[in-house]
Amino acid sequence: MITHIMRALGVIGFKNSGKTTIICEILQKLTDKNVKVATIKHSFENAEIDKKGTDSYLFKEYAEVSVLSTDDKTAFYYNGMNLQEILSKLELEYDYIIIEGFKEQLRELNIPKIVMIKDDEGLELADSHTILSVKNYQYDIDEVVQLVMEKSIIPSYNLNCGHCGFNCKLFVGEVIKNNIKWDNCVMRSGVKLNVNGKTIPMNPFVANVIKNILEGVIKSLKYTGAPKSISISIADADDVK
Repeated sequence: MITHIMRALGVIGFKNSGKTTIICEILQKLTDKNVKVATIKHSFENAEIDKKGTDSYLFKEYAEVSVLSTDDKTAFYYNGMNLQEILSKLELEYDYIIIEGFKEQLRELNIPKIVMIKDDEGLELADSHTILSVKNYQYDIDEVVQLVMEKSIIPSYNLNCGHCGFNCKLFVGEVIKNNIKWDNCVMRSGVKLNVNGKTIPMNPFVANVIKNILEGVIKSLKYTGAPKSISISIADADDVK
């Protein structure tokens, strides 16, 4: 369970439409605002991250996760994951996640997006979850970042609790139309449950019960200071080797 709030937004478009450029500019602006931001990029091409025959390649053949670290970089190698699984890995650390690609999974998870259009190529990608369509590289980056900060949402993974008055799909559409704010989502509480590496959304009642119980337990342990985050991991004793 965590109390950190992470928000997500996608950037999609066909090749050479300006996705990488606008993402880099968004990252720079958000970093200047002292927020922690991460990126996720999807590629249809197989990337040769660790070459066959290298030590890291051999380690990954037998380990669920393999880590390769040099003096200036560290890379974690997992088996292929879908977008929800990736987001679940990042929720503990970051304020914003900017996602390049994953068109279908963005739609399935109701994550708003910027659509990059070159000439007329990409017009068909825009839908009710599009916060901005950028054509032929014409945009004001400050206006783009303002939209990112206003329209990025907390991934709700189709909780559809109805607490906001809508289902998750309609909620995002209403946020984009300025009829409701992103923080009207019950997930703003920051209380989330992660089971087997997958985030499980909870309705407000369950989230508040868990939050109150944990805060009470921490106080009984004579913890000093208000915790900024709480993380608990429970392992099945039968699985411990």
